[in-house]
Amino acid sequence: MTEMEAIPVAGVAGAFGVNYALRPHKFVDRRIFIEVLSRYAICTPIREFAYVGLGSFAMEDHKLMNASFDMMKLISLEIDSDVWARQKFNLPLSCITATSYSTQDFVSKKGVVFKKAGVPADANAIVWFDMTDALTLRASIDTFEGLLRVSEPGDVIRLTIDVDEKTLARSSAEASLDDIRERRFNKLREMLGDQLRPGAKSSDLLQKLGITKLAVHAFNVAAEAAFSNAGKYTFEPLSITTYADGHRMLSVTGAVVKRSEVDLYRKKMDLKTVPGGVGDWQTIVDVEIPQLTVWEKLTLDRDIHSKSAAELAAQLNFKLHESIPTENLIERFKLFQRFYPTFRHVLL
Repeated sequence: MTEMEAIPVAGVAGAFGVNYALRPHKFVDRRIFIEVLSRYAICTPIREFAYVGLGSFAMEDHKLMNASFDMMKLISLEIDSDVWARQKFNLPLSCITATSYSTQDFVSKKGVVFKKAGVPADANAIVWFDMTDALTLRASIDTFEGLLRVSEPGDVIRLTIDVDEKTLARSSAEASLDDIRERRFNKLREMLGDQLRPGAKSSDLLQKLGITKLAVHAFNVAAEAAFSNAGKYTFEPLSITTYADGHRMLSVTGAVVKRSEVDLYRKKMDLKTVPGGVGDWQTIVDVEIPQLTVWEKLTLDRDIHSKSAAELAAQLNFKLHESIPTENLIERFKLFQRFYPTFRHVLL
């Protein structure tokens, strides 16, 4: 890992963009996270945990943590002075501490950040760094490893990062597809270094989620570096999801637990019944859902458990996406149905 001082900061994730609550794939990804946390709470009570995240101007996730788990120690990191001022103006809950610290600050002086929020230095935490401000993959993985090194037993760590191919190299009319793929792979190899999967080659990027799979391998290597194989604790992956509301994103969620208790935790959590839950580093769940009108959703809701995806696709008799088969999208809708959002216009 590079020196902590060399890790670029983050703290303005989506600060001036679309409210994340209005992005359907991200909405589902967030709900998967909450479901995983609710299962984790069976093993370890989390009400007294601190929650640390990049709140942006609306602090949606902080509100969700409070509403879902009655968590009262909520900390937001923000380095943009305008967004920080907007946060304090919009502060939805008095138990949220809006700070001007960065992700690097939290990794390098976690105790100082906790003290600012009145949280004990050794308190357990759920940390979600939503790194959507174009940090490099290298910086994101270094931040992840740094978080693990300062974590407490029982902590939950989650990173959401940009793994879109366009961040490695953009398409060009002057370059062939093979040339662009080589440029992307070379950039990826440069960023990941010895955390690149052994034997990886540029043709791997032709696979669906090719870049995402290589990024997950690097996260796995970083987790192993943070916790010795002979050590008492390990970082156990609980959810690995990817989605695209424009750019391809990857969310890695796990907990710091005793190696001797991993099997017990997994038995209690029963993550096989959670869409998006995983049991190892090799499983990646693609949150790929259709964008539906209200009537389309109601139609699928009514018949999704009594008809096959093929029958429902024939019943609709039109495409839900220009390139993804309708039957495939209906299968994915069935998997994530209980997390699927329905947005309404509300007058306040």
